[in-house]
Amino acid sequence: MIDLLITSGVGPAEARRFVAQLAARLEQLAEARGLVVREVVSSGEPDAPRSITLRLAGDAHAVLDELGTHVLIHAARGRAARKRWFAAVSAHAASDPPAGAPAIPRDELVVTACRAGGPGGQHVNKVSSAVRVQHLPSGLAIRSAAARSQHANLEAALRRLAELLRARLDARHASARAALRTAHYRVERGRPVRAYQLDPAGVLEELR
Repeated sequence: MIDLLITSGVGPAEARRFVAQLAARLEQLAEARGLVVREVVSSGEPDAPRSITLRLAGDAHAVLDELGTHVLIHAARGRAARKRWFAAVSAHAASDPPAGAPAIPRDELVVTACRAGGPGGQHVNKVSSAVRVQHLPSGLAIRSAAARSQHANLEAALRRLAELLRARLDARHASARAALRTAHYRVERGRPVRAYQLDPAGVLEELR
């Protein structure tokens, strides 16, 4: 799953209208290439959005040739007026906010009973009530020995592990959102990958 971001950055209304037209073209193109459009998110006015994000399921390589700067050339505008409008297309790994503590498959865990250290008398020294839980994919390991019951220590270790994994997911999601915010304002105006003009009906027509 990827998010395809189409943005005009801080471009004027003409550039934002180009974003809407370009997003419609890319949506059709993605479907024609076997991708499934799961979601379309628009930011701004419906006919002149600042950005549009297409959430796509399928092989991301199908749209790699569309990444970069796209330019709309208005050949009929006056000499003093601007004749080129730019939009950027970028791809980002789809990132949804984590909902609650992540489920941890049992086969990702190594649970080991061990003796608790420190003061506590004969029970602590002789009974393996402490528990060490290792999460293989992340490398995180939690050792819990606060309770006298091995079961209680296991539950405490699993809760703490879930908290740490949730914190990692939150950090990754925040990083992904920051990257999208940066991409939203970044439009390079040189060496476009595609150039277009409007046909008599006002529809995008690629220039070859």
